[in-house]
Amino acid sequence: MVGGDAIIPHLRGPWLPMTMAALLYMALLGDGWIRLAEPVRRLHTPCSSVRAYGRLRVEHGPHAGARFIAWLLRLPRPSSAAEMRLSVTARGHGEYWQRTFDGRCFTTWQYEANAFELGERFGIIELRFHLEPSRDGLLYIQRAAMLRLAPFRLRIPARWAPRVEAREDPASASRVRVDVHVTLPVIGPLIAYGGIVAVEETAA
Repeated sequence: MVGGDAIIPHLRGPWLPMTMAALLYMALLGDGWIRLAEPVRRLHTPCSSVRAYGRLRVEHGPHAGARFIAWLLRLPRPSSAAEMRLSVTARGHGEYWQRTFDGRCFTTWQYEANAFELGERFGIIELRFHLEPSRDGLLYIQRAAMLRLAPFRLRIPARWAPRVEAREDPASASRVRVDVHVTLPVIGPLIAYGGIVAVEETAA
């Protein structure tokens, strides 16, 4: 998934206790929640915060435009084994997903966009996903992309919208395999990252 800490306010202060945001994935998945393998559920566990870490492969698209946009947005640099740390913090009616790749941080804000759809914001870009259990894992199926300016939303036509494909699958009792691909119209692949992360800590 995509994001940028230059656009999302930096998290400060102590983690908050249990909030409605802590139930985000459970609420969106409904009965599908129990179909997820335990390590995938732990990544989205209903508590105030979750941490995970791992070494992930990061690739940029071959197009010069893709490399320029990745640099402009301060996306993770290409690496065969980038050190990644993830912190998911429930706050208000959503979750901050803060990812750090080799010291470069990018953050997105996730929330319930409408009934059974996950919203994820990166600056003025808002993406919406249907969450689909797949075997023991979880698929993120993109439904829409929008420009969000103050209270207004402008839907981006599908042919001009960025496309995100993502999934999470169990890798062991406490590890999850993640796979994310972001594609832009005309330019093609922008960034892809994947590998195995270990769920490090759950704070109630």
